[in-house]
Amino acid sequence: MILKLKHFIGNHQKSLLILLAIVFYVSVALAGTGLYLNKNSATADANQAKTPVAAASKTATPTNTAAKKAVKESPPKYSSGGSSTTTHDDGSKTTTVSDGGSDGNASQAASAGSSGSSPSSIHYIDETGQNGDLGGVLTSYISSNLLYSGEVSSLYAIILEDAGDTGWAGLYSGSYNQDPSGHITSAWGYITLNTYYYKNSPYFVDYMKLVLSHEYGHHYTLYHKWIDWQSPFGERFPDSYYSVRPLTKSGTAADYSLGWSNCDAEIIAEDYSYLYSGYGYHAMAGSYGYPSGATRTWLVNEPSGSGGESIPESTPVPATATPTSVATATPTPVPSDSENPTVNITSPATNPYDWVSGNLVISATAADNIAVQKIEFYVDDYLAATQTSTLINRTWMSEGTPAGSYTLRAKAYDTAGNTAETGITVNKTF
Repeated sequence: MILKLKHFIGNHQKSLLILLAIVFYVSVALAGTGLYLNKNSATADANQAKTPVAAASKTATPTNTAAKKAVKESPPKYSSGGSSTTTHDDGSKTTTVSDGGSDGNASQAASAGSSGSSPSSIHYIDETGQNGDLGGVLTSYISSNLLYSGEVSSLYAIILEDAGDTGWAGLYSGSYNQDPSGHITSAWGYITLNTYYYKNSPYFVDYMKLVLSHEYGHHYTLYHKWIDWQSPFGERFPDSYYSVRPLTKSGTAADYSLGWSNCDAEIIAEDYSYLYSGYGYHAMAGSYGYPSGATRTWLVNEPSGSGGESIPESTPVPATATPTSVATATPTPVPSDSENPTVNITSPATNPYDWVSGNLVISATAADNIAVQKIEFYVDDYLAATQTSTLINRTWMSEGTPAGSYTLRAKAYDTAGNTAETGITVNKTF
């Protein structure tokens, strides 16, 4: 029998090798088919279940290009807010402002309290129970991307919740206190992020970062508006913002009376987000264009009162659309003070000055026997900037400034209304 089998194999060796090869390839093909079917069956089951993306996977940020494309195709949702004021028995007031809606988290945020001076110490409250590790991602994002200063200690909490189909993806809620004289003495706020619209998106983390950047833009600008500029809700930002941006006050409002996209608090929050978020999205760009480097400089310097915002590169705000703001109002003159202040342009130091390259830093100082109320910078007859102090520094951007001769004037005011003025000629040659 064995001899016969050997004889058979010897006579049919070639045919047997071909048959074994066929069996091998068919087996591999069937195995591949099984893998394919099993993989797609698992995918179908996952899609059918529609379970939220696991917290661990959400921290894996997709490529920036893909995230930007997703944001452009499906922008974050924002809605209008409002304010309410409570007057206490001693005449002091507490005003609560919500830019985005209402979430009922005020007590929880107030209990969290001040977060300290570092973004890493901001209280993170995950009400979804699925995104505990996202807090570190978001606070690191603030540290690495966003502009912040002393106001960070007054952001009590970032709260993550599935708030449902509210119409908003995020909101900022702030509160400030005024003493009986109307002086704003303190302010704090918190941010709520709504996961409802993005919890199943592969770009979940990107959306949360982008929404956070807009809401932190509210905290940054409104905190400094209230505390540094002493401008309560309903009043405008300093005039210099509308000039640098530029915006007309007749076409925008300090509240939501002209709609969300024409509220200056929302525009400046989008400016902040566009300049710092890294996602290249601005919800009002279709109406107002994109903020320039001058706006970035303004955001960095103006809130602290140190000056430094750039002289605008485009048409000034019409005078009829720029009423005097609280920040530039002149106090009642003191009749006994008849002595004029003094003012000097310290940079550029030569007159005339030949501007041959780069941006131009201009500075002026003022002094008075009683007190300096403000300094104004003029380019020709255009009021370019105002600073309520004895020192003003500005950067004149070379981009967008045509070559030619300009008269640069600095005008100082004292608290009695007396003035002094000096000027130089600047020749831009490039």
